[in-house]
Amino acid sequence: MEALLKAAKYAVVTFLAVTIANIVGLEYEISAGIIAIFSLAETNRATIQYIERITLTMVLSLIIASVLFSFLGFHVWIFALYLLITYPITVQFNSHQAIAPCAVAVSHLLQEQSVSVDWMFNEFLLLVIGTGVAFLVNLYQPKRLDQIENYKEKVEEDMKAILTEFADYLLADDAVYEGSISLVSLQDHLREAITLVQTEGENRLTDNYFYYREYFDMREAQTRLLYEMDESLRELGATSPEYEALAEFLHHTSDKLHEKNTGIRLQEDLKKVEVAYQETPLPQSRAEFEERAVLYEVLLDCRKFVQLKKDFARRLRFMHVKRTLKND
Repeated sequence: MEALLKAAKYAVVTFLAVTIANIVGLEYEISAGIIAIFSLAETNRATIQYIERITLTMVLSLIIASVLFSFLGFHVWIFALYLLITYPITVQFNSHQAIAPCAVAVSHLLQEQSVSVDWMFNEFLLLVIGTGVAFLVNLYQPKRLDQIENYKEKVEEDMKAILTEFADYLLADDAVYEGSISLVSLQDHLREAITLVQTEGENRLTDNYFYYREYFDMREAQTRLLYEMDESLRELGATSPEYEALAEFLHHTSDKLHEKNTGIRLQEDLKKVEVAYQETPLPQSRAEFEERAVLYEVLLDCRKFVQLKKDFARRLRFMHVKRTLKND
């Protein structure tokens, strides 16, 4: 679908740019179509950035080429000299990606053996038409909110599965923990979701973009904690009565993972688990001490996990209040 849309855009911008240039009466009108093709990028922001670069490169190209042609004549080696001088300069301005269509414009001057104002104006109009058409056509971008929502659901399902795996292991007798099988899936879904959100953000700066960016940043931070918890659980031995409270909390967290959960209630539940552990008898052996230390690490990660959700909910409330005040 993406490839078909891009192919359609290439065809449309080429046809429109060449047609407009032809109607205006410009020479080398096909160059307007070539410029339009080069100016089409994956996102609106990238298109604007390319237009800025090609405009700067075109100005440099026409100035340098006109000086060289005027003093040294219209020769192919002068055209090569123009490239030798201009390209390093454009690299300094980070606009070298646009050198190809600008070199085509300079080749027109070489062919016509002229650097008159009329020919300069012709090349600038080709640039304006090509970039203008590309910008307008690229304003159409398919909305990806449905895809992002789908990834959001997948991420939450993966996290629920991971927390459930953690809890089930803590309650299982004689189980050997080999790591969560859902962590890789979670990482893949997060990476794809963040890429989509970034693309959406470069096409339209809306409240939806800011929400999803904050949401997936929060989930990404929580995922790092899940990896740490996964490593910690590998160090625990056979099941113990001390694991039950933590397992119950993880099950409860899995059930309450949805985006609307503020994290306040979970924080209160976690506090009860911490108090319960503080009231248990002190470890009597080195093995018990090490086990208690691992449990404490998992509890700390749980606390950070819940705090991330609580901070996210607070930022959402702030954004909502700010938007309400702005609308008033």
